[in-house]
Amino acid sequence: MNLGFSIRLTLMLLTASSFAAYGQKYPELRTELLSMEKVDQDARVKCSSGTAEEQVKCLNEISTTIDEPNTKRLEQIFDQFGFPDTGKAGKDGMQAFMILLQHAIGDELRVRALKPITKAFRKKELPPMGYANFVDRLRLHQGKKQLYGTGFEFKDGKMVLSPTEDVPDLDKRRSRIGLSPMSEAIKMMKEIYHLEVVVPNN
Repeated sequence: MNLGFSIRLTLMLLTASSFAAYGQKYPELRTELLSMEKVDQDARVKCSSGTAEEQVKCLNEISTTIDEPNTKRLEQIFDQFGFPDTGKAGKDGMQAFMILLQHAIGDELRVRALKPITKAFRKKELPPMGYANFVDRLRLHQGKKQLYGTGFEFKDGKMVLSPTEDVPDLDKRRSRIGLSPMSEAIKMMKEIYHLEVVVPNN
């Protein structure tokens, strides 16, 4: 059965707590983003066990209970502060925003944030995985193939790589922006979700 539920490599690969805060202009904003990120990640950790169908059901539930209200709040934050880069919210605050943005409902905010996120990546404020996750999700939602292989779907009880440009050259593209080889990503996916991981030659 094709459950068609897209999943990212954000879970436990991009925890905001792994980045130190420094020099943030709006400490209250940082605190709020970190609190939102903790609720988001705690819920997703609870979803990462069981069968593929059980995980999809759990993720669908938190999409309504957590992701929808978080999306509204992220839009308000962006309207008020713009993109919360390191200068505004510290590294961990910015990273928390990126994780929450990955789970936002719809793509309006992603499109608005594309330019400042690209700028933050070029300035080396944003880690490669955060940038790759963002770019791949936006491309997939726009009906394009992903570039960096961060998107997977639950299909027939397995984790299957979402449509990806030129799979034979995938590791080269990942290396160019500072990502580890796909084999390492697959190993980590298996450890997190306890499911078979499939990479089609699409």
